[in-house]
Amino acid sequence: MATQKVSVTLEAEAIERARHVAGPRGLSSYLDAALQEKLERDERRHALLSLLDDLETTDPTPAEVRDRASKRAARLRAAVET
Repeated sequence: MATQKVSVTLEAEAIERARHVAGPRGLSSYLDAALQEKLERDERRHALLSLLDDLETTDPTPAEVRDRASKRAARLRAAVET
């Protein structure tokens, strides 16, 4: 797999903790694995939100019930997207 060297600014305490946890496998490998996991979670979350949007547009449920559900969904989205 191709790699690319980058420069990032991170909190010093977080870096020291990561170095301690990463141990012999090294900070780069640790951060790469963490980034891959975060990207996968974000992609799954976006796919789920897209699916929910599609379901909402084709839902035969009465408007009153949809409105209540939309308000609940908006609260969930806000919690998930932060």
